[in-house]
Amino acid sequence: MMLPANNELVQALNASDETAFNALYDHYSDALFRNIFKLLPHQQEAEDLLQSVFLQLWENRSRLYNSQSVAGWLFTTSFYLTMSRVRLLARQRLQSLEESSSDPADSNDNASDEVYLHKVRLLSNAIHRLPARKKLAFELCKMQGKSYSEAASTLNVSEDTVKEYVKSAMSTLKRYALQKDLSMYMLLLWIMQ
Repeated sequence: MMLPANNELVQALNASDETAFNALYDHYSDALFRNIFKLLPHQQEAEDLLQSVFLQLWENRSRLYNSQSVAGWLFTTSFYLTMSRVRLLARQRLQSLEESSSDPADSNDNASDEVYLHKVRLLSNAIHRLPARKKLAFELCKMQGKSYSEAASTLNVSEDTVKEYVKSAMSTLKRYALQKDLSMYMLLLWIMQ
């Protein structure tokens, strides 16, 4: 099914047109789910996040404006919600590891968790070592899901400069990961898809 032009979709959503909303869901839900599932490979969690994306679209429909890309909004929101969930799960996992680290009975179960956390710490250290502007561009675009345009506005530089910062940051992080731990390199590739 062909979707109407973007400005027509925005107007329909502003008018609470459920048919337009359902058409958007039918058109984008599979692609959004695949993107979410790449970052959070748990079926039920990915399905829940997909529903949250469309719920937020419906709740914010009156705030959309004609020049705003509905598809861009959906993909940006899905990335942001997914990364927020991944970070929350990582914090919860770290907290549970810290709480159970004193229990020797759990030491075998926690071995793989410790390896994973070691990789996450190495990656975090590598990001922390980036020059300030590159680090901020990387965090805005890759971790917060901002567009190059939004990041350029925040950093008060051109989009091309932001693209160069992110490209350079990714190159630096990949080199660091390859030097420190090959499996961390794979983690980096997985996180940044």
